[in-house]
Amino acid sequence: MKLKETEEVEQGLRWQRWDLEPDLARQRRVGEVSLALKVPQNAELRCYVLPTALLSYRDVVSMVGDIEVELGISATWDRSDPRNDRAWSDPTSQGRPETARELVRLAEEELRSARSIRREPFAELGPKSLRNVFLPENAFVAHWAIKRGGQLRDASMEIRVELDSLLERARRIHPVKRQERIDNRIAELSAGLKKVDDLSMEVSQLCDHAQLSTPISSSPLFQRDYRLRQMLRAFAPRPAEIISEIEAARSHYPPTFLNRLWEVWGAVWLARQFKQLGFTGSSLTGAANSTESCSWRLKREDILVEIDYEPEPVYVDYEKVPPLSRRNEPVLEWVSRNQHLDAERPFIGLEIKCSPDYLIRITTPSSKVLMVGDACLAHPDHHGTKPDKADTKPYIVERYRRTIGWATDGQIVRCHELGGFVVFPPPEEAWDAFRGLPGAADCSLLCPKPGVDPAASRSWIDLLYLIAPTIHWVSRT
Repeated sequence: MKLKETEEVEQGLRWQRWDLEPDLARQRRVGEVSLALKVPQNAELRCYVLPTALLSYRDVVSMVGDIEVELGISATWDRSDPRNDRAWSDPTSQGRPETARELVRLAEEELRSARSIRREPFAELGPKSLRNVFLPENAFVAHWAIKRGGQLRDASMEIRVELDSLLERARRIHPVKRQERIDNRIAELSAGLKKVDDLSMEVSQLCDHAQLSTPISSSPLFQRDYRLRQMLRAFAPRPAEIISEIEAARSHYPPTFLNRLWEVWGAVWLARQFKQLGFTGSSLTGAANSTESCSWRLKREDILVEIDYEPEPVYVDYEKVPPLSRRNEPVLEWVSRNQHLDAERPFIGLEIKCSPDYLIRITTPSSKVLMVGDACLAHPDHHGTKPDKADTKPYIVERYRRTIGWATDGQIVRCHELGGFVVFPPPEEAWDAFRGLPGAADCSLLCPKPGVDPAASRSWIDLLYLIAPTIHWVSRT
């Protein structure tokens, strides 16, 4: 292995880029690998593995770029992870705000410096006429308080928006594991909101409005004094950080888990296929600077396409469903009129496992169509542990197709008979053994390669033509 050392960083850490492909990348799925070293003692090698048997490094970079262009969000680093690990990154000119957790950490450190200056302000010899004039170094605390206070208030508003959305989601019925994730996130955001609000109040107490009119000019003291130097961070541009294969600045977050990156990119790829057919529209994410629960609303003339990533169908509350003799209609129809649904995503699931990656609604003047899909980053030799392949994605998607409905205009639209699909990694021919499985023969397998893949695009367009022929006319010659 060829090793290339980077500059030494804080706390004795030294980062290197290693080519572990012969030893690890083709034998492990993506994830963090920690190896205790014998020499030097008490040292640990920590790295992230990309499965190059599935996707090349260039494919990953292409996927990250596609997501950022389509959603305006950097998908390289997992900003929701509470750890402060560092990884390879490259700053860009497009500034983005820190996460609330990162902002709190910076503000707490700077608050100690600001309070220190308030306790022991800078002094300067001079005539009596200047004794009531504020020194720039002391007045800088007030300017800092205004700047950081505004950033904390913005962060508080973002947290409240996400928290309100989660509380609304919590009102609906969910499978147990999904409900646990929602409850844990609500508790985390509530604690974070209290921390941000308390810190904002403490920062505001250091703002002396009389000092705000004092002009601040950069002097050598702002660099010599560690307190002023630390507070200057509030005014520094915050560059975005993207993945990089060369030595560069380091991110404060671990890389996004590649399975999730594949799922998000799959949604972006689907949206782009519709846009190539002449559809236009916008995307929406469920939380700021997050790829969770992305949606697209695309339109072409009188045809509407709605793509939902992580749609979270509402689970049927069977304890309240009356017997068939009393309701005289299928469960989905009864639930659509008697159970609280998401107004933007009115989906219903009959089984506990009702969490597909994609639901696509197609509305034409003459019909409404629902499609369901899942993404899976796996190798065909290792996908499925049972001899009959009953635990593979085509069977899972087929169960979704039979048990998920879309409540619209007082009726239930069930998934189209040919509306199930799975997004696997290329090449397409490697998945031939999973086509035509008994009971899942109508599930389509899509194997798009990051970048331009005309064959995968043609397969998707042909599937759309079978399901909704009017959606296809723009691209057919």
